[in-house]
Amino acid sequence: MTTTPERTTLHIAIDNLTSAQALALEDLLATWVNLGGLGSSRWTAFYADGDGNFHPRITIDGRTPKFCELVDRKKVWHGDEYRVDYDSIARKLRAEKGSS
Repeated sequence: MTTTPERTTLHIAIDNLTSAQALALEDLLATWVNLGGLGSSRWTAFYADGDGNFHPRITIDGRTPKFCELVDRKKVWHGDEYRVDYDSIARKLRAEKGSS
């Protein structure tokens, strides 16, 4: 039997962006939508220039974003790239659910 993962909605607000940063982020999100529609899997990236002028103020559902305790911090950095794979989080959630 296959179960369907629970679905949720995130309301994300990002303030303090330049016009170029806003356009790049919207393009990134459009790429995610496109990949989902195509049924295609790819790593995607956004260059966060924190020592430059990228200093976003972000809220998710009205709160400050927090790090996920299910993410293995030793495995997300590949050189200077941060890569988070939601499938590894889903496996851990399933394992937790099976043990309860």
